Amino acid sequence: MDEYDWAIQEAKGWLDVTVAWDGDRQVVEVYDPVRLAQSVTSETARFGHFKARRLLVVPSVTRENIESAISAIADEGFFGHG
Repeated sequence: MDEYDWAIQEAKGWLDVTVAWDGDRQVVEVYDPVRLAQSVTSETARFGHFKARRLLVVPSVTRENIESAISAIADEGFFGHG
């Protein structure tokens, strides 16, 4: 993605990211706190629940924040089990 694409994703407040780790690929749902709250409110009103398989919340959806957070959670074993 180029800078323009990242600016759009930051404004949207969410992005699905595919992470390759130890020969496996996993999709992580990345949200900023505001967009997460909006999604939780909307989905619980519509469906009665909110679910996310692999959820990561960062202060804002920027490449730097996502890369930093992915590195930190990888070190904590987040990707150890599919």
